[in-house]
Amino acid sequence: MRKRKAYIGFIAPGFLIYTIFMIVPIICAVYFSFFEWSGIGDMKFIGLDNFKKLMFDPRMSKIFFNALGNNIKYLVCVLLVITPLQIFFAYMIYIKIKCHKYIRMMLFLPYVISTSIVGFFAIIMLDPNIGVLNDILGSLFGNQAKSAWLGNPDLVFKIFVMVVIWQCIGSGMMIFYADMQEIPEEVIEASIIDGASGWKRFRYVVLPSLSASMSTNITLSVIYALTMFDIPYILVGPQGGVNNKIDFVNMVFYRYAFGGTYFGETSIGFGSSISVAMFIIILTFSLVTTKLLKRKKD
Repeated sequence: MRKRKAYIGFIAPGFLIYTIFMIVPIICAVYFSFFEWSGIGDMKFIGLDNFKKLMFDPRMSKIFFNALGNNIKYLVCVLLVITPLQIFFAYMIYIKIKCHKYIRMMLFLPYVISTSIVGFFAIIMLDPNIGVLNDILGSLFGNQAKSAWLGNPDLVFKIFVMVVIWQCIGSGMMIFYADMQEIPEEVIEASIIDGASGWKRFRYVVLPSLSASMSTNITLSVIYALTMFDIPYILVGPQGGVNNKIDFVNMVFYRYAFGGTYFGETSIGFGSSISVAMFIIILTFSLVTTKLLKRKKD
């Protein structure tokens, strides 16, 4: 009985904090999504009207699905570009290439820096007037080589992905690296004795051992990709940049819930319907991803 009370004493504070800051906001968002409410004044019950506007209104649905498409497009970039790069650099550090400690530090450092600082560095590099990149190109090739990089619809999404790679590659890399360190040395030595090349050791020994870290990284990547907000907001502001090329659902939520974009006024109700829709989408993606990875592991 005393042990049980001790366990409850340890668990209760964390559970209380989680309930207040996670469960309660979710319940409130679901509740508010059925109302027309600006955040002050009376609340008017409208049933599913907010969801109908979000999904079927010509103006609202176009904005929402464009932003959702950008989220999914970014998720594809994460799975096809960022995750392979994380595995590659983790393996380079694992086999202790020259200067591997320095490389590990330099790749992981941007992850522990504040996102606002990362965005500030990107602005310093890419600003059309004071940017370092334009200064370098102008001094080498003349003013015709300068460009409004973040105002170019063909480049802005690519630039955004490169900034995210710079910031986030270190986190997943360290998770993969930690998993690689759990591989028994006897297994690696046996593969060397059997004449396996470096590529074959990676393909048949190291890569199959990354199932746990792969599942963790992909699940976190799905959640991060579908909740993207901070970096594009810093780079181009809340409107999503030129032609909404890096407009994401969380930015749409911010504009309509707090930015006065909903017919000139804030709408907590409509914003809540966006958050509820995204909660369902993220939960679905996460469950499907987890199930697929578990099936592959089995």
